[in-house]
Amino acid sequence: MRIETLQPRHLPAYDSFVQQQEGSLLYHSSRYMGFLADLLGCAQASLLAVADDGRVCGALPLMSMRGPLGTVFNSLPYYGSNGGLLGTDRVASEALIEAYRCLTRDTSVAASTVIGNPLVEESLAGLDHDLDDERIGQVSPIAHPARHAEALMESFHFKTRNMLRKAEKLGVQVAVDNARLDFLADVHEENMREIGGLAKSRDFFGLLPAHFRSGSDYRVYVARLNNEPVAALLVFHFNRTAEYYTPVVRKEFRETQALSAAIFAAMCDASREGLAWWNWGGTWLSQDGVHRFKSRWATRDIRYHYKTTVRNRMVLQASRAELLAAYPSFYVVPFGALITAEASHAIH
Repeated sequence: MRIETLQPRHLPAYDSFVQQQEGSLLYHSSRYMGFLADLLGCAQASLLAVADDGRVCGALPLMSMRGPLGTVFNSLPYYGSNGGLLGTDRVASEALIEAYRCLTRDTSVAASTVIGNPLVEESLAGLDHDLDDERIGQVSPIAHPARHAEALMESFHFKTRNMLRKAEKLGVQVAVDNARLDFLADVHEENMREIGGLAKSRDFFGLLPAHFRSGSDYRVYVARLNNEPVAALLVFHFNRTAEYYTPVVRKEFRETQALSAAIFAAMCDASREGLAWWNWGGTWLSQDGVHRFKSRWATRDIRYHYKTTVRNRMVLQASRAELLAAYPSFYVVPFGALITAEASHAIH
């Protein structure tokens, strides 16, 4: 067995390996990492454990970005993308951890973070770190063998069932319309502006069709009222999991529960197609309202962590704004660890 950096020649073996891992997520796929490289201008640095016959028997998805304080590694960057070790081969895992240590020990490295996979408990086992940041992963089991809509509805909190009934009573109609990425982008920008959040760039929506297959890799569920689009949801399907990725709703139609109707339609489709999990993504410990909304869709809470190693201590003396500008969409350190800034939660 040998450790290699992921190269184009490895992609068929790597993709086959990832698909065989029960807990692998969209973020581990070569398509997603290729998308990030194009979107962010970052570099592929994933480590593979390769058997003598060419099989991949372990992997640590990893991407890097150079900046004024040195190179930052993430597994993985961009809005909370999960990473961590993949594979059950103990020898391969130990070799990958040692390779990661060697890679991030270099004097040119500023910091490195590995984000746990909520579906794989041991994804961070054995990784050294200086700083720890915690999130709540929320997933809904959707593997119902029959009566998919009914079984899902029965599993939800009564308040969620009431929201869905309200949307139905108002006449909200939901359909997949993958041509409406423009609507999704417009309303996403409006929603983020309203709450002072960081919106995904227009390039994100423009590059999606170049890297992912419409209909099989991703779907845009559009909710309409009186034939007018009022809410939408971008969902990815990968392996056994549906990813709740970008939800949007026009603020004047929020009370119609049109977004809830879009979520339910997407969950029903994923269940019918044999997927096991609906992944709501990570929630900060302080986001009580967000956590409560997701929890009423029969979710399971799974704590997971960001394990950060700091090599250049100057990172801790930078400001939040400086780090965001120097390493856009990369997680450098928890902002609360910065010496020169007030403690605050990282945007990731």
